[in-house]
Amino acid sequence: MKVSRKVLLVYKKSAYSIYFAEREAVSAVERSAAMQKEIRRFQNAHNEHHTTLERVECILQRYGINYAKCSRGQRIDFAKYDFIISVGGDGTFLEAARGVTHQIIIGVNSAPSFSVGKLCVANEMNFEAIIQRMIDRKIQTTAWQRLRLRLKGHRRAVDCVNDALICHSNPAAMSRYYLKIKDIKEEQRNSGLWVATSAGSSGAIKSAGGKILMAQEKKIQYMPRELYEGFRHSYRLKGGILSVRQVITVTSLMHEGMIFVDGTHFKIKFPFNAALDISLSPNPLRTVKI
Repeated sequence: MKVSRKVLLVYKKSAYSIYFAEREAVSAVERSAAMQKEIRRFQNAHNEHHTTLERVECILQRYGINYAKCSRGQRIDFAKYDFIISVGGDGTFLEAARGVTHQIIIGVNSAPSFSVGKLCVANEMNFEAIIQRMIDRKIQTTAWQRLRLRLKGHRRAVDCVNDALICHSNPAAMSRYYLKIKDIKEEQRNSGLWVATSAGSSGAIKSAGGKILMAQEKKIQYMPRELYEGFRHSYRLKGGILSVRQVITVTSLMHEGMIFVDGTHFKIKFPFNAALDISLSPNPLRTVKI
């Protein structure tokens, strides 16, 4: 595989930078001994992150790879690039992946001592070996399945790498919707509905009672959260794994419903009577195989 000269490096700003280093004033609480201990923990994660980021840039420069660099949260025209590198944790990877279509993406876990980085296949230790294998055209890629979220009446669909949470915009409010899978349609009342890819099966849906799947599996997993049994004696659609051709349809019964895509940073309003179709995307995410 030829190393592209159109490389984009997406990095996160550390929590320490955002919460402490970039602030002018420090409160009395933050000056306390107990708080200083917590701040040092943030600072250690910050230092590890920036050491990895510097290492990644040093390797790219050493191998003569030109790259553009931007922090997560900025507006980026991903179409200009052929290869995407995210440096941070799973959140940074997911935000970068949302803009990826045909490109290859590799996630670098920049602070393994503090971050799980389940979706990040690289770290400071193996990144150079990956770049070397790419130059030698010995790298292999793998395809992670994505969900396609399509709101009826909206022209643009959204591809989801990890999971989607359909719920009320207020976490304390009850979520209400119709859920339809195959020939079964039922009204559900609960605290929200998780729908996840195979790659996202080890995240929130696992905590809700789901099963872990291999990232390459062409399957969709769904799991309602805390079904309200007072509404009806039994529910039929309590969670499960669907095959490649199956579609989930969710119709909102909430005036202030919301669809959270791959975390908290990207959300779509889901008002009363809006209908959402969820299926496997025809455009899987390409990443490096380790």
